[in-house]
Formats: sequence, structure tokens, C-alpha cells
Amino acid sequence: MLICAAGDIHGAMDRLYDDVLSFEASLGVRFDYVLHVGDFGIWPDPDRIDKATRHHDGAGDFPTWLRESRKSPRPTVFIKGNHEDFEWLDARHDPEVLPGLVYLQNGRTLDIRNQAGDTVRVGGVGGCYGPSDYQRLSDRLQGYARRHYTADEVERLAGTGSVDIVLTHDAPAGVRFQRHRRSAGHVSEAAGLDVLLARVRPRVCIFGHYHTRVDAKISGVHCIGLNKIAMPGNLVAIDIERGKPEWSLLGEFRSR
Repeated sequence: MLICAAGDIHGAMDRLYDDVLSFEASLGVRFDYVLHVGDFGIWPDPDRIDKATRHHDGAGDFPTWLRESRKSPRPTVFIKGNHEDFEWLDARHDPEVLPGLVYLQNGRTLDIRNQAGDTVRVGGVGGCYGPSDYQRLSDRLQGYARRHYTADEVERLAGTGSVDIVLTHDAPAGVRFQRHRRSAGHVSEAAGLDVLLARVRPRVCIFGHYHTRVDAKISGVHCIGLNKIAMPGNLVAIDIERGKPEWSLLGEFRSR
């Protein structure tokens, strides 16, 4: 199965799919799915955006796509980041927020299938680590605290059995960033995600949040950190088949 993994886009849906289609053309392939690691920019009402979104990217393209019920050019699965309308997402009964655009809730899995009938199981834990909220029950989080993932969500995914790809928004604990705005050599402290990988043993973990392209091995699992939209390393192409331990990185999109 041919998958395009995408980093944070913060509402830039038009640019995302323009780049996905350009990436396909450069590789001479057609992607079966796009998998997105959160901070997709789910803001149905531009007046509800959070402070960080207001100061940086704004509400983006999602309100227009939602109003027009546009279909995503390629089937897309996303997890939440730490900048979304969590109340709106959590209130939905249908995970398909737009035709072809599916929200994968924390601790859940989804079997994605291509036209040939091949399937790959994807699991997700979106949001970022918050030490004060981690041990709380996920359904007790209110307001902006919903940007955090919780131990019960991690446990739910860890107990599901076989998963091929794990999507996280935050970087699993232990991932080192040689260059980072906080400090050189910054190491992620996102608790629980490293333990999740040790228990689930997916073939690959893909994350975002840091707006940095990085590779790491955590709990014996290859982890791919993706850059933000319009930056090199925002999109990578993966060829993966269920039941086979091998997977391959076909290439990375060089931003225009």
C-alpha cells in the first residue's frame, strides 16, 4: 500500500493536497491514503480559533471546505493535534468530517484498504503531553485541556493487539532534536508513547508537533518526525503491506 504521511498543516488544506498531487507526479505513483499527524486545523468557526492559531496561521481553509462539503482528493486519516476545535471533534458521531476525510480518535484503530483489497491497520494518539493531565481520564478533560492525551487512551491502544502504523502528534519520549527552538539537543519527554511502542511494536511510528524532520528509533521502532506544511520533510512516501515486516521509504517531497 502506498501512503503519503503528512506533517502539521494548520488549516492549509489547499496547499496540502496540491503538494500531495505534485509529490505523486514526481514519484510516478498514486497514493492509496494520506495519513496526517495532527494540527490539521479543524476550525469550523473561524471565531473559535485559539490564541496561537490567531497569532500565526489563522483558521485556514477548513471552514470553506466544510461549507462546500468538498471531497479530499485522496482518502485521508488524521489524528488531533494540540490546535483544533476539540469540542466540535469530540461531539461528532460520524468520524468522516468531510467526504474522504476521517478523524481517528485517540486510542482507536482503523483498517485502511486500497482498491486491490490490501489492508493496513493504523492506530492513533493525538494531542500533546501534559504532565498535569496525563493520569486523568480522557472524558474528564475540559476546554483547552483536551489538547492533551491521557494514560487511558494510551492503554486503550496498547491493548488492541497488532497495529502496523502508529500515528502520534507529540514525539515519543526519548526522541532527540539536534536543532530546536527550545534548546540544542532537546529530548522529548512525552510519557507513555515510548511504552506504547514497546507494547504494540508497530512497524513504524509517525509524528509531528515539532515542525522538524527527524528519524529516531524508540523502543526498537523506527520513528519518523515530519516538518510543517511548505517545508522540506513535510511529506514522505511509504510502501507498506500488512503481514510483512519490511516497509520502505520511497521518498520525501521537496517543498516548492
